[in-house]
Amino acid sequence: MDTSHADRSRDSDRVNVPAAFVDASALVALADRDDRSHDAAVQAYRELRDGGFRLFTTELALAAAHELLTVALGHDLSRSWLARCHLPVYGITPAELDQGRAMVREATAFPTIDLADAVHLAVLDRLGVTDVFAVDRRFLALLG
Repeated sequence: MDTSHADRSRDSDRVNVPAAFVDASALVALADRDDRSHDAAVQAYRELRDGGFRLFTTELALAAAHELLTVALGHDLSRSWLARCHLPVYGITPAELDQGRAMVREATAFPTIDLADAVHLAVLDRLGVTDVFAVDRRFLALLG
């Protein structure tokens, strides 16, 4: 995976082409053929790609997916997946981490939100991205 071009831009940056954030849940579903969402995830991936979407993930989602795949598939297969995963990987800014922490602490809009999801909402806001590729219903529910 080439992370040398990871987006470490400022809050004012916006993605100017159709883009979709790929959540850890979608990464796992794509990689694990035994995952109950695998076939639907493959179909959704193809539709997004064929529709001209620029797919990206974050350092946080990539790390979470790798951890889940290590548990499900073992170290060798998860390392192999990591070597073949070529999605652009965007960095998390300190401001996004702080925004996510505040969202979790306050728990007003989303009382059960976890830190990773809160940080990803902040990333989506910074980039102006509204399309998400995920199979995690809890995360999708946060998007409305």
